[in-house]
Amino acid sequence: MLHGQSNAWAIDYDNVYNDNNLPEDAHWVRTIGAMHVYNRPAMYPEAENTNWYVASGKAPDIRGGIQLVGNGMVGVLGLNIGLNLVASQNVPIAIINGAGGGGAIASYQKNDSGLNAAYGRLQHRLEASGLKLHIKAFIWNQGEGNAGDAVSDYKNALYQLYKNLSSDYTFEKFYLVQTPPGCSASSGHQTVREAQRQFAAEHLAVKIITRHGFPENPLFDGNYFLSDACHYHAHGYEMLAEWISNMAKYDFYNGTVDYQAPQLVRVIRESGKSLSIEFDKPIAVQPDLKVDGIVYSVKDQLFAINSKKIISISELKVDSKNNKILRITFKGKRLTKGAVITYVLGDTYPDTKEPYRGPWLVDADTGVGAVGFIKTID
Repeated sequence: MLHGQSNAWAIDYDNVYNDNNLPEDAHWVRTIGAMHVYNRPAMYPEAENTNWYVASGKAPDIRGGIQLVGNGMVGVLGLNIGLNLVASQNVPIAIINGAGGGGAIASYQKNDSGLNAAYGRLQHRLEASGLKLHIKAFIWNQGEGNAGDAVSDYKNALYQLYKNLSSDYTFEKFYLVQTPPGCSASSGHQTVREAQRQFAAEHLAVKIITRHGFPENPLFDGNYFLSDACHYHAHGYEMLAEWISNMAKYDFYNGTVDYQAPQLVRVIRESGKSLSIEFDKPIAVQPDLKVDGIVYSVKDQLFAINSKKIISISELKVDSKNNKILRITFKGKRLTKGAVITYVLGDTYPDTKEPYRGPWLVDADTGVGAVGFIKTID
């Protein structure tokens, strides 16, 4: 079950997911009904449709308002999750994509509008599918539309959505995809990331994964973002689908590697100019990355103290004796207890409109990016 806004909708912008390009076992990925844009009243007959289809990697292409609804569609992300699991597990997979192509989290909350609202349309399809009590994982991929929200506001909204979903359906896991930089938000998405991090830490059934750490795109000069600085070429959706399906293999099919993102354990001040950050998994620091001729490094781009980006880190390295710990040393900076550190501040490279796409802190084994956070230093 996949839900959220445009990067869950996952349009086939590169026009590569045509029927004649799909592997032979693609017919084992199925869906029910139609994807439907979030902010329009029900469009008939598609909104009522409960026919089963072989899933399509297309999604309604809402640019210019041309196509707002589409039978049998699950998008590039949804189809690739299904394809990966069919290929590795030899089981049929149902993917139902209720994403709506835009909107804040409020647009996806339960209300009494029935088929005229995103929640009601999804509920109609799941009720008809016979799967409402047999969902393996509910995947929530949203947050771009809530840039600048207070941490408590987004977390409370996420709790309300989760509460209603838990009441209406039975699912074993709730996969929460942390919102990355991008989508040209002037205020950045760091508060949304922190709300998502806290929510995952507070609920046992919730697992968090990021969109941080994707390898460079071999087809588009390394860039997995489209020129709109928000959405992805197929490569980005394919990578996220690979990570999510690998997480599902671990949770449901006896996989041996957990693809959940490294999560923050604690931040400790060790001296006036050094601190340590502990994660729950071994981590690695990606090498410097050149973007438009400029070299960027983790130590100069990704950390902030009291909401001011740090450019005075003299050393940043993984501890040689415990690879779950990152040690940071500052150039003469005096750290005080009670200061607040942010990992991933803002959405773009400095003095540009280019969305930040690396380098990152990542899982040393899987390459999945560590969760973004805002944390008081102990």
